[in-house]
Amino acid sequence: MARLMWVFAVSGLITMRSADGGLGTGNGLGGAYVALLLGLTATALGGLARTRSRRPTD
Repeated sequence: MARLMWVFAVSGLITMRSADGGLGTGNGLGGAYVALLLGLTATALGGLARTRSRRPTD
């Protein structure tokens, strides 16, 4: 699942780098920002959840 989130983040970054115009030009720049933000957020939260689930309980 974490690899899938990295795919979202990387595809958003690639789209951002290749877009010619700004927001509202139809190049998908807004979706690229959303994909990058959601991909990185989901990866961070997934890593936090994985770390917390592996802690020994008292």
